[in-house]
Amino acid sequence: MQGHPLKIFLRYVSLNVLGMLSISFYILIDTIFIAQRLGPSGLAALNLAIPIYGLTHSTGLMIGIGGAIKYTVFHSQKKQTLANHVFSATILLALFLSFIYFIMGVFFYEDVARFMGASGEGEAFRMTAVYVRVILTFSPIYILNNIMIAFIRNDGSPSTAMGGMLVSSLTNTVLDYIFLFVLSWGMFGAAFATTLGASLSLIYMSTYIVRKKNSFHFGSVKGFYKMWWVIIVLGLSTFIVDFSYGVVMVLFNRILLILSGTVAVAAFGVIANLAIVVIAVYNGVAQGIQPLITNAYSLGNYYLLKRYLKYGFYTLLGIGLFIYAGIYLFNTQIVAIFNPENDLALQSISETGLRIYFIGLIFAAFNILYAAFFASIEKPKFGLSVVLLRGFIIIIPAVILMAQWFGLNGTWSAFVLAEAFTLIVTVLLMVLTMRHITYPIKPKQEVCPMYEELPINKTNTLKT
Repeated sequence: MQGHPLKIFLRYVSLNVLGMLSISFYILIDTIFIAQRLGPSGLAALNLAIPIYGLTHSTGLMIGIGGAIKYTVFHSQKKQTLANHVFSATILLALFLSFIYFIMGVFFYEDVARFMGASGEGEAFRMTAVYVRVILTFSPIYILNNIMIAFIRNDGSPSTAMGGMLVSSLTNTVLDYIFLFVLSWGMFGAAFATTLGASLSLIYMSTYIVRKKNSFHFGSVKGFYKMWWVIIVLGLSTFIVDFSYGVVMVLFNRILLILSGTVAVAAFGVIANLAIVVIAVYNGVAQGIQPLITNAYSLGNYYLLKRYLKYGFYTLLGIGLFIYAGIYLFNTQIVAIFNPENDLALQSISETGLRIYFIGLIFAAFNILYAAFFASIEKPKFGLSVVLLRGFIIIIPAVILMAQWFGLNGTWSAFVLAEAFTLIVTVLLMVLTMRHITYPIKPKQEVCPMYEELPINKTNTLKT
């Protein structure tokens, strides 16, 4: 596959953004339908349970992207035996972690629901426990689905990966309506619709293998556990990006319950689920250029590497500013979609929270992009530093202190503070990395042969 770098960038990123948006609509559609059908209590229960979906989803991303990065490196270097070994080790790791989640879903789902913040034995607890049980029990489907998306995208077929994500989203939307409004299955219906959507996505993408278009195959499993560590390290930053968001949601929920009760948790449900859509766009851009950067890095073509990174920067800058302008101007109408009962407290808290919280998402765009970049060039320590700062080290103390000092507005502002400070550190890490990447001579013909040998400038180095 050849073409101008910008053309290839637009193809990979646009398809991946569209696919990631479809995945985020799992939760957004659930949120809208549950708010319409089950009211503020259902919305609060969903917000308490959603980090469990984030756990299974991020586990699949970690294994899939970590394995796909290492697979791409070996595949680009014509080391297909090692590439197939990586794929086999990835699947075995997925099955191992899936089994743990399955056991939690079958036997410990109520304990997990209580840990997420649901208390008592009332309706909110029951709905939270039901959602948790379904998601954990069917976690193997979510994890394997994300692995197939990552490998197929890195195998040079982003359109197939996007197709799987679209199938999942459309199925979930239709079944959400049927299960909630026609069959009145409540929270179980919402969770089961999500599961069936992921199942059909997995079936759809399996046709890529059935038609024998895949370059990845099962290989030797000898010493597979040694490859697990490599896969986890390369995908860990991606996992923490998603998983830390779930941890922060749990922390926010607990603090908001203390500050303003269930209505504040419901308001955060509106904010958080809209933020999930925005972060899906950011992840779409970051993951879309990941195979391109990894391929350029593996072959030593640092000119293309820098070019793709530049495209990603300007794309996210434009998207971030555009989204915030829309949120600032139309937040009243947006919140009203999630507030059919016209609860004035819910409306007021959500509107204020959106204006403040979404400032942080502008900074988050670049933190996500550069964390993915570090993983793509096999520098997981830098990527891990970025995601740990924004996911745990800064945000946790910030939200506790800011909530004590400034109440609800301080809670929303803590997210902005964490992302802004992390970006400062991220820029410093980028300076350390990019000063060692040199490609002074522009190629006569700007083409990007994917998975083919490129002339390598022997003087180019990439080190820290």
